Amino acid sequence: MLKIASLITATVLLSSCSAVIEELYQKVAPKPSVINTEESIVVADTSRFESQEYGGNYTVKNSVVHTVTSELKSTGVSFVLYFSYDGSEINEVATKQIILHANFMRDNPSLNLRLEGHADERGTREYNLALGENRALAVKEVLGLYDLSSRVEVISFGEEMPIVQTHNESAWEKNRRVEFIYQ
Repeated sequence: MLKIASLITATVLLSSCSAVIEELYQKVAPKPSVINTEESIVVADTSRFESQEYGGNYTVKNSVVHTVTSELKSTGVSFVLYFSYDGSEINEVATKQIILHANFMRDNPSLNLRLEGHADERGTREYNLALGENRALAVKEVLGLYDLSSRVEVISFGEEMPIVQTHNESAWEKNRRVEFIYQ
């Protein structure tokens, strides 16, 4: 009989504890907003994303990048490299320009670089995207010799962002390029 009384007492205590825990959870747990629609129930996301990368002060970072790159431009360094038709080879002139950018990046370790590869309108969209990427990767490979690969991002726009809209050889020459964009 004593065992049964002990068991009943323990059961009552445990059930009251779980009720207290459930009550505390209901007070503390976040309550999402719910939007009822005829098709389904959607839970509204009330969370906020705040970037911690630059402390929210992008204007200062962009201003510094602009100032520093303006100084580099004033030295005559090219921020655009041009390529031959259907080619991604780096010639001697381009190599010298890339080396100037490598030295600039070494002097400014807080800056990153985005290489944007482009192609002219000839060829398929997929082929031109691959060609633009190969051109930018060729530049990144040279920068990698200076141990800068981790600070370089490559993106290809293929034929999507031409500098010149006409359809002739002089326009196509300007559209086959890699642009250096500092961040």
